[in-house]
Amino acid sequence: MNIRFKLLAGLVCLWGGVTVEAVSLKTADEFFQDTKVWDMALTVSPENYTALEPGNGKGFGGDFEYVRANVILAGEAFENVGLRYKGNSSFSTARGIPKKSFKIDLNRFVKRQKFLGLTKLNLNNNVLDPSQIREALAYRLWRKLELPGSRTAFARVTLTVPGRHDKKLLGLYVVVEQVNGPFLKERFGTDKGLLLKPERSLSMPYLGEAFAEYERVYVPKSDAKPRLARRLMEFTRLVSQAEDAAFATEIGGFVHLGQLARFTAVHTVLSHLDSFLLRGHNYYLYLPKADGRFVFLPWDVNSTFASHRSAGRPEQQFDLSVKQPFAKGQRLLERLMKLKSFRESYGTELKKLVGTHFSREAIGRDMAELRKAVEPTVREDEYSDHREFLNNFEIQKNFILSESSGGFRVVRKPLLREFITKRHESIAAQLAGERKGYTPGSRRRPSGRVERRPRL
Repeated sequence: MNIRFKLLAGLVCLWGGVTVEAVSLKTADEFFQDTKVWDMALTVSPENYTALEPGNGKGFGGDFEYVRANVILAGEAFENVGLRYKGNSSFSTARGIPKKSFKIDLNRFVKRQKFLGLTKLNLNNNVLDPSQIREALAYRLWRKLELPGSRTAFARVTLTVPGRHDKKLLGLYVVVEQVNGPFLKERFGTDKGLLLKPERSLSMPYLGEAFAEYERVYVPKSDAKPRLARRLMEFTRLVSQAEDAAFATEIGGFVHLGQLARFTAVHTVLSHLDSFLLRGHNYYLYLPKADGRFVFLPWDVNSTFASHRSAGRPEQQFDLSVKQPFAKGQRLLERLMKLKSFRESYGTELKKLVGTHFSREAIGRDMAELRKAVEPTVREDEYSDHREFLNNFEIQKNFILSESSGGFRVVRKPLLREFITKRHESIAAQLAGERKGYTPGSRRRPSGRVERRPRL
């Protein structure tokens, strides 16, 4: 029998062998406090735990299937939720440990089952980030700039698999709000528009008049009604084929240019290259109505702060160009940067960001707040290195890089404190005309078979 247990505030009980202490939450905003670490418990049968593994046995480039599981979210217990692994590098890095990234789908098997109005949550394992806060810090910056983006919280996650794991502490996770119907309705007042998650579409190509040709590249996440689909075709045709004069005249009818200038400025300042700047992915496009304008939404920001390993050396990413932070072939930005009005808007947004929310003082305060929130859990997380965590915030005397933590190899990224210092130096030098900065280059994939990637 599928049952959702709603526990009264203050009640403590035993559920599936796990002690549950209820928390009285009424809204998703109460849950998504980015300095809060919630207790979460996953319970999976041995058979379903085995079935979580991708069928191809490799993980990277494979599909992850949902299985039934029980979960406790901030004191509220649910049975028969959908649970699967997620991620590319974060999955392959965690291949030999149980601390995988997870996606939770509350109504996958039980229709209309929700948590505070939410149907999906992402639990990201941070195994690629010794600072543990990159993703939460980046999303906080988006919200401060009043750009639509996911809310976050943290979680201390345990896993129970009868006969294998008994309330095993997996450690600290960042909880990221899913971009889906509830998200869109809360931000835009409607979820009836067209939601897309482009993959490997740096140039935003026009693919003709049959919408089926767009599905592989633009990956619809909602029903593409004919009028909405037509709007996408018109947009991509304008970007790909229009004469310069027509592009300049019409582009403002398809995109919120001021918002896109700010969106681009944040990517630039944070050196976020695992994105539409270089890879043509890790963002959503949303069209609220058929005659409306497309909105760009951030996604998968764990490689911000110069930490995308395929985008160049850290020193190059520290020095990312403010004039051309995107790879050749990023057709939309190439054309927009030729427009004086957009260049000026982008430059204004970049300078404003550097002087306000990304100032050394402001970003330092944000880092300190998030560090304080997560450090107790990091200390007990066997899959993180507490000394490397600390070194992201302050210089550690006699600091020695360790090769492993609890038998798990820590994947190192540039230190946050080092990035802040060097990024400010680079931007100041570029704005003063003393340095050109680094322009990233996209690497073409071999032609032929299209690589399949996990659903994120």
